Amino acid sequence: MAIETTAVLDIGTGTVRVMVGELRDDGIVSVIGIGEAESRGIRKGEIINRDHAIGSVRAALKAAEDNRRKRIHSIMLVTSGGQAVSKTSTGIHKLVDPEYNQLTEIVDEDVAEVIEVARKVALPETRIKLHTLQQYFQVDDMVNVTSPIGMAGEELMVDMLTIHGKRSTVDNFRKMVDDVPIECTDAVFSGLCAGMAVVSKEQKNAGVLVIDIGSGTTDFVLYNEGFIHAAGSFAVGGDHVTNDIAVGLQIPANQAEEIKVKDGSALTNLMERDHNIPLPASQGFSGRMVRAVTLNTIINARMDEIFTLVKEHIERHCPNVPLSAGVLLTGGGAFMNGARDLGQKVFNAPCAHGKPFDVQGLPSAKSGPLYATHIGCIRYAASLRKVEEERGFRQRLLHALWGGSHE
Repeated sequence: MAIETTAVLDIGTGTVRVMVGELRDDGIVSVIGIGEAESRGIRKGEIINRDHAIGSVRAALKAAEDNRRKRIHSIMLVTSGGQAVSKTSTGIHKLVDPEYNQLTEIVDEDVAEVIEVARKVALPETRIKLHTLQQYFQVDDMVNVTSPIGMAGEELMVDMLTIHGKRSTVDNFRKMVDDVPIECTDAVFSGLCAGMAVVSKEQKNAGVLVIDIGSGTTDFVLYNEGFIHAAGSFAVGGDHVTNDIAVGLQIPANQAEEIKVKDGSALTNLMERDHNIPLPASQGFSGRMVRAVTLNTIINARMDEIFTLVKEHIERHCPNVPLSAGVLLTGGGAFMNGARDLGQKVFNAPCAHGKPFDVQGLPSAKSGPLYATHIGCIRYAASLRKVEEERGFRQRLLHALWGGSHE
């Protein structure tokens, strides 16, 4: 069977990235091309200058094509925008007519029917459905059923988690990509992609939180007992830390970014009260010394806010969900000094870098968390193709046996 490649486009606030890769038959994601360009015209995951944004996407696509030495004809768009929200709905399917006093064995058609009912979630016109993710079934009084086929009952229920985003944001990005011009085959929530790249089956069962910290947005997904229980995003990220430093220390933004990466930490340490960081003169700003504890206090305040926003959302919508497998950080913000220690403090759980598994071809072994969403999107695209292939096989089998499709 031929292995299809997938091109992933991530239009971030700081960087536009294109990754081309394929999921091999052995489960390994093989990266065969990467292109990057400075992101212009994007702020907090929203388009503020369409022409500049198109130019950045074209530059990243060209870099990926040059790296791959082959033309890219279509892409999957990784989307966030700080507006993604998850909502749980329940589908109910009566298995028997009330007039008959007997149980009925559940078959594939019953499962398909209840899932279809659960997917019909009413959303405001301003929202667009990104994903519907199946959770537990319930057969009469039996809860937490993972596979009801063959069981007997009167009523079948299923919970469905719907992830939806801001329609105008998703539509604007899709229209912009059309004008690049290149075909956009799908829009995928970046938090879901990050989870598919770095979370193992064992971690999903134990309970794990994935936080993807980008320049302008932060996305998250919460797993437990094998399912996603919550997902969402906030329009705050690494660029907000840089801006806080620039304002607080009265220095230019590029110097603030440099000092954040080189000398900053998300944790404050009173032992650093006597440690000073020299700032050279730049862009009309005079050179001076800055106390390390002052810099880190600024960083700590914003990073603590990011983690607390995620924590409060989870506690509000999914209380008492254990984080036995801890917290995994992905995205550019994962590399900030002290971020893992602060995450462990806020969530009272182990916190580590989320490293994509079963992947080859990344620029370096340490760069994994930066490309987690891209790796996960390639896996997501392959899973969609697998579903379509299985559906096509069933239809061909029915046609061969019965002369037509009975679906």
